[in-house]
Amino acid sequence: MDISVADRERELLIAAWRLHAKRLLQELDWDDEELAARPFDGGVSLALSAPEDGLYTATELNETAYEAARDLIEGSQRHLLIRAARSLRSEYREEERPRLQRLLAAAREHVTPVVLDEDVLTLGTGKHSQSWDLFELPHPDDVVWRRLKAVPTALITGTNGKTTTVRLLASIAKIAGKIAGVSSTDWLAMGDELLHRDDYAGPGGARIVLRDQRCELALLETARGGLLRRGLAVGRADVALITNIAADHLGDFGVETVEDLADVKWSVTAALDAKSRLVLNAEDPLLMARASTSNAPLCLFSLSPSAPAFKAHVAKGGKGFTLRRGRLEYVDGDVVTGFLSVKKMPLSYGGVAKHNVANALAAAAVAHALGIDLPTIAKGLCALSNEANPGRANIYTVGGATFLVDFAHNPAGLEALMPMIEGLPAKRRALITGQAGDRGDDDIRAFADASSVLRFDRIWLKRMDGHARGRSEGEVADLMRDAFIAQGHSAKSISNTKTELDAVRAALRWAKPGDLVVLLSHEKRDKTRELLESRVAKGTQ
Repeated sequence: MDISVADRERELLIAAWRLHAKRLLQELDWDDEELAARPFDGGVSLALSAPEDGLYTATELNETAYEAARDLIEGSQRHLLIRAARSLRSEYREEERPRLQRLLAAAREHVTPVVLDEDVLTLGTGKHSQSWDLFELPHPDDVVWRRLKAVPTALITGTNGKTTTVRLLASIAKIAGKIAGVSSTDWLAMGDELLHRDDYAGPGGARIVLRDQRCELALLETARGGLLRRGLAVGRADVALITNIAADHLGDFGVETVEDLADVKWSVTAALDAKSRLVLNAEDPLLMARASTSNAPLCLFSLSPSAPAFKAHVAKGGKGFTLRRGRLEYVDGDVVTGFLSVKKMPLSYGGVAKHNVANALAAAAVAHALGIDLPTIAKGLCALSNEANPGRANIYTVGGATFLVDFAHNPAGLEALMPMIEGLPAKRRALITGQAGDRGDDDIRAFADASSVLRFDRIWLKRMDGHARGRSEGEVADLMRDAFIAQGHSAKSISNTKTELDAVRAALRWAKPGDLVVLLSHEKRDKTRELLESRVAKGTQ
């Protein structure tokens, strides 16, 4: 529960909430539960643990404890806590499931993974799993426990590069002959079968993958929103990857700073143990500052073998993946094994797309931790075409003009894309961009500033009113317009368009052979791709 509270009253509120929450927990005989409070600027997050079959009751309990604390501080009528406790006990009697509790206790005893929601219990994962409706649970003695175990599981999180890395991993798994279950920002898939198109980078998508008995390998993109709202979908993973940390979605759920965001992403390490592996970006200082706090063995990746953290890590005998003289390398202490020329990998665009090379290194590290050998990893990295990675550094040639389409949606993502933009030949350059309204003014300006290393001859700002998130129509586009003008762009070279497709059509009219149009596609990615592909197919001049 996130509460707005003045900083001067926060500690008093936390103390009063703890007092009443503990009293209510005792009334329900939930004596072993934990309380946690996380302050942030202007508020506090108040949390408590609860039995797996009492989460709805626990939500009511948390709210009741807060209301009692607020009444105590405000000096209003005394809160009828005992009467509330009776009501909560009645609610829990309707919610509690003794059979579920017995099965969960037996699963802990047999060290069997559990996937649980409000309707279904699954023991084991993927091809080693079995699921039951919560109203038809078996007795623990009737479960064949030896058949129920976990398939290899990877958690992939970070600010940028998650989805491309997951797609590279799925390609590697296919070459390895494994049916990979994939949950990601863009879709849910089982092997070559696309199950759903949408954002499934939270626990809901992960549960679908983990319950599918075709799944031999689980690749779970784990996004910030799902972590904050629902937590982790699994109690244990074989490997977790954190690609990088950069400012994005700050201000949501009490996450005010990049350090807060790093803490959110770091929570995936709770699923790791001494037999797992943690893969980190050696060039990210926020990750390196936390690296020593994990119990899992560490594997680093870096675009440069000379990066200080990477160099120190391998000097101590650590494992890592890096790029040296145009080749991907695996480093295990003193042993260095080159396994792929970066120019052979389609997503690298001959090595100019450095951000995708970093994604490939991360994917290689995760795949290796899952037991896949280097030759297979190399084949998998080469097997993923640009067409199979929609919305990520896709290039279309229309009438001699080049359109570069990418999902970059924060300053770090755009900065990572800039070397590729610089590396592509262009007589003139144009930019199509926009931002959702849930960013702060400074973040919106920073996104425009991230492109300042290049001069664009033409800029179209899409309004994205469907993602205004409380801002007035055109407010975000106006902020970006002012930022580009402050960079030195002429006001006449900047236009506002109502939609992304309107901007693409305008760019198609403007472009001439030899021009480069950079399209940061966020809203209508499928429609945008279809429009450009249709122009390519028609041979549009």
